[in-house]
Amino acid sequence: MNKRLAIFGVSMSIAAFLAACGSSTTPGTGGSGGIYGAATTAPSTTASSAPAAAASVIVTQNMSLGPILTDPSGRTLYQFLPEKGGKIVCTGACLTFWPAYLSTSAAGGAGVTGTLGLITRPEGGQQLTYNTWPLYYFVKDTGPDQANGQGVVGFGGKWLVATPGLQP
Repeated sequence: MNKRLAIFGVSMSIAAFLAACGSSTTPGTGGSGGIYGAATTAPSTTASSAPAAAASVIVTQNMSLGPILTDPSGRTLYQFLPEKGGKIVCTGACLTFWPAYLSTSAAGGAGVTGTLGLITRPEGGQQLTYNTWPLYYFVKDTGPDQANGQGVVGFGGKWLVATPGLQP
């Protein structure tokens, strides 16, 4: 009897091991996880082909400015005061320092209370807007939670961090 239980236990252990080797904890990888986890291949395009479902703009709490608008990776977004009403003024050399936030979709995440939209840039591409204000990055912000462009005056106007309360 003990010999049967030992064989049954070993059989169950092998079955459990084989089941773990053939399954994956990452949905959509086709069960190729193996004993070392999921393979490190490029993510499936099926999972990321729904840009409308992903937020383009989110609200992030900045240590000194309070709630601000950022992209999903936490990079600060800016407004350019001469562009009130959606009139694009930042072109040419301006875009070297203040890259436009280009997107193909306009979807707001938690805390976004304004209207997101897209505006066609003079040189092509769709730029994200918030309450009609075109949104930009600042080249000296090299990572999330940086707002080095706050209050900068350049290219004919003042740059401010975009906030959820930004009025059209």
